[in-house]
This record gives sequence, structure tokens and C-alpha cells, in this order.
Amino acid sequence: MFPGSNIRYSILLTVALLSIGSANVVYAVGGESTDGEWEYSLSPLFLWAQGIQGSSQIGPVTAPLDVTFKNALSNLEMTFTVHFEMKKDKLTLFGEYQYVNLGPEATGPMGGELDVGFKDTIAELGATYWVFGTDKTDWEILGGARYTKQKLGVAVEGGPDLINTNNDWWVGFFGGRMSAALSDKWTFIGRADYGLGSGDSNSIWNLAVMFDYRFRPWGSAFAGYKYMNYNYDNGKTLSFDRYAYDATQQGPLLGLTIHW
Repeated sequence: MFPGSNIRYSILLTVALLSIGSANVVYAVGGESTDGEWEYSLSPLFLWAQGIQGSSQIGPVTAPLDVTFKNALSNLEMTFTVHFEMKKDKLTLFGEYQYVNLGPEATGPMGGELDVGFKDTIAELGATYWVFGTDKTDWEILGGARYTKQKLGVAVEGGPDLINTNNDWWVGFFGGRMSAALSDKWTFIGRADYGLGSGDSNSIWNLAVMFDYRFRPWGSAFAGYKYMNYNYDNGKTLSFDRYAYDATQQGPLLGLTIHW
């Protein structure tokens, strides 16, 4: 049996709780015009409290995924997320960067302690374009590109490596976003998009709904729910070069946005 199979791949599972696809939430409210001036928004910190179900594969071993948000927090060593938007009339440009470093506890096949590290980086650039709306609703189309890099290392404490894999890939995505003013301060925001990359298995569905509360002209807080279905396989045939991830991540999200 592959040496790392008893780890149960908690590294692969828990990383999604604060990383994969987090870039897909766009927070600014739509609108046809900003009177020719640029408007900006920055979300320096937000949290996606998700669970994950599915399967992952490294080399010849496939393991089921079933992790709660609580387990991910206990293994979190570092995380950093920033989301930025700039809007002018019908056009909105957005970008996001997120880094997550996990170090979950693990026990090897002989009962010994293992040193585990999982680093996940996601970067996204995209744009939305206003297509139509009413006095209280706006509808936009969106598109962009997302880069994902995942690095997993497992070693016997004070000994040799058992797993050392590094994978990265691109996905282009397209979809739509709508916003509806519920009151002077409350806004509903919904987004749906589909991402597709090169290869036979490299796609992702992303759905998100949020309620945004504008408590000051310069700031708002948002809460909602996010669903993502991820399907990736690097297509390599050599046993220990194979890396695949097929899972659904979903759960509530919270955050703060600064406007100027």
C-alpha cells in the first residue's frame, strides 16, 4: 500500500475550507453608471466556513473526502486573502489573491508522527459588464481566468519524504451576476459561473448568494452561502505523478468590504 494512505489525505481536504474558489465571490453591487468616475472596493479579509465531500488521488491511491470546517481551523498555520474591484459605468474589473498554509497532525502506517504541509495559492483576474436592469436590480455578464497551485509534502518526522507533489493549472470562467436593492442599506447579490481548462478533466462550477449591509458610506459587511464543484486531473500516467481532485465544497461565508 502507498505509504501515505493512512494519512487519509486530510491535507487535501481541509485546504478547500479556506482556499479553492474563494476568489469567485464578487462583492460590489452592479449598476449602469458611475458618472464616468472610477469607484473602488477592497475586501481584505473574509471567511468561507465550508465543508467538503468527494475524493482525491495521489499516485495510485484514491481516498474519500469528508471534512468539516472545524477540522480545518485546528490545522491552519497561515492564511491571507485580498479581493479588489474597480468600477466605471458598465465595466467592473476585479482581482483576488489567496494563500493558505496547513499543517495537520498525522500518523504514519507504523504509528509514527508525520510532518505534513499543504500550501495552496489561488489568483484570479476577471471583469463584469452591465447588460440591463431596473431601478432596483442590475444584471451583469462576467468572465476571467483563475490560477491554482497546490503543494503537498509528507515526511516521517526526522526522516525521508513519503509524498512530495506540486501541481498548478489554469481555468477560464464565464457566467453572470445580479444584484437587487432590498432597502437603502441591504442588497442581495447572486453569482453563477462555469470554469473550463485544458485536458479531459479540468472544470469547476461556482454558485454564491449573499446579503450585503452598507453600514457606512465607506464600509459594508456581507454574509451568504457558497457552493463549488471542482473536477481536476493532471492526466499523468506515471503512478506517482498522478494528481486528481474531485469534490464539492459548500458552506456559509462572511466578510467586510471597504469602499471609496
